[in-house]
Amino acid sequence: METKEEIDCEALAADVVNKTRTNVLLTKTTMTSIADRSVFNRLTISKLLDKKKDMPLRMWLTAVYESGADPCEILSIAIREQSCSPTHESKGESK
Repeated sequence: METKEEIDCEALAADVVNKTRTNVLLTKTTMTSIADRSVFNRLTISKLLDKKKDMPLRMWLTAVYESGADPCEILSIAIREQSCSPTHESKGESK
């Protein structure tokens, strides 16, 4: 698969985790249900959703599925938003 633009993976991961955290809170998904399905403990899940910019893929997928979201949609929206952001465009101009 060929990408036409450079993606800031760190910013993308932070945005995706933030969107997932928001969805988990809005749907009132419990850390216990995510923990039971992902084999991580509730405290670790809560800490990574609340304060970190990245998390293990297995934990992220579990949080997304438990909250009823579509992981493909979350990723595609985050990529589109990053591609259209003024910060991303100015980074591209400085090359």
